[in-house]
Amino acid sequence: MDPLNTMDHGLIEQLAGRYGLPLHVIFTDRIARNAGSFREVIGRIYENTLVCFAVKANPCRGAVRFASSLDIGLDAVSEFELQAGLEEGIDPDGIVCNGNAKSDRYIETAVGAGALIAADSDWELKLVSEASGRLKRRAPVLLRFAGMALEGLTASDQSTAVAWTKFGFPVDRAEEVIKQALAAADIDPVGISAHIGTQICDERGYDRLMEYLLDLGEHSLNLGMNLKYIDIGGGFPVSYLEHDEWLAFQARLLEQLDGRLPPERWVTWDNIPMGFREYAESNRAGGVTPQWKGKAYWSGYPGARMLEHLLERQTSTGRSVRDRLHELGSPTLIIEPGRALIGTAGVTAAKVSGVKEVSGNHVVVLELGIVNHGVMLVTADIFPVEVYPRLTSDRPVDAFLAGRLCFTGDMISKVKVRLNRLPRRGDLLIIHHTGAYAADHFASNSCGFPLPAKVAVHKDGAVEVWRRAERFEDVFGGTICS
Repeated sequence: MDPLNTMDHGLIEQLAGRYGLPLHVIFTDRIARNAGSFREVIGRIYENTLVCFAVKANPCRGAVRFASSLDIGLDAVSEFELQAGLEEGIDPDGIVCNGNAKSDRYIETAVGAGALIAADSDWELKLVSEASGRLKRRAPVLLRFAGMALEGLTASDQSTAVAWTKFGFPVDRAEEVIKQALAAADIDPVGISAHIGTQICDERGYDRLMEYLLDLGEHSLNLGMNLKYIDIGGGFPVSYLEHDEWLAFQARLLEQLDGRLPPERWVTWDNIPMGFREYAESNRAGGVTPQWKGKAYWSGYPGARMLEHLLERQTSTGRSVRDRLHELGSPTLIIEPGRALIGTAGVTAAKVSGVKEVSGNHVVVLELGIVNHGVMLVTADIFPVEVYPRLTSDRPVDAFLAGRLCFTGDMISKVKVRLNRLPRRGDLLIIHHTGAYAADHFASNSCGFPLPAKVAVHKDGAVEVWRRAERFEDVFGGTICS
């Protein structure tokens, strides 16, 4: 991850003065750099790979427009995301339409445009077939599967290929589903798909997923499918910590869960066990070996390195993934890097309201809360954070970050984060790596707060407003609503 001292703090302060606080800032040159890392791996190992920008990671026209300028594809999950991609000039051949509850409009638009549709259910296959018949255009379809043995790789709410998920066809129905799709008159089954989840730090998860998909691909060919695509989805990780920091955090949390730390030295809010939940629940009843399960915050294979590992690793057949793909006819491999493409490109700036003590712990209260830092309602995240201005008297301190919404769960970080100093009211707090999900995934107008501005800074220094800050009438409406 980028050292915090590389940030142009003066620019952030200038932008805050112009667009207000809180403020989300995206640096597009970092998106381009991340995309370039994936391109380098693809060019060297398996050229027939399509990188797609997941619009859900940063849903606004500006982000889609920049993705289009990089000549990458699009992963959409709604009719508006699809519309943005089409209007910003992304080739329909490079657009994958996902989602477990596609509306009629979404399906009609996708079929009409010729975008790839990741079919999620029996009824959806029927609806796509009917729309294709009406529009007299045979829709290209990917069959999305789930139910693989992929538990414990991320937070359960974010795991999208296991047995208990709302997405996809059960993998044990694969032969039936493939035959059903091949028999449909108005659709063209051209590939298979699965999405593993998000922030998958353990490379073994992708190894297992790829084994499933390669075997499914071979089975699809044997059943008569023209296998043009294998979509392995997204979830490529960002390392929010250095490895030694991640190990130290886990060791400290285990001390806490074992009762060896007083509350003022806890590293998680209210003794949350996070990835050690199973250990915390069973340890008193006889003990188990501590094993982190769920969303992690460091990976030995962040971003494009995960793709490199995946393509070069040996499968159970003794041949590499790359070689097995060629044996299947070299289908296009679709990847959706998600946060690995845009997450490290953003920062969030917020004003400090004040600092209080809770059970002996520092709690920094921010004028921020309309976002729960990407996935805060699901699981706590650990992001690099700093207080500005920096002072010669700065001394590192750990603190929890609290938001301003009127409910107890509004903790921007339920994990203690390291600050360069304890802030004062009015200071600027800058949270790094918030380019993906943080500005939108749980954004709301709760308590009447407006959504903040989102601006992009381009390599040449030009600033583009991707979303203006909401005003009173945007949240509460005018004096007369009709």
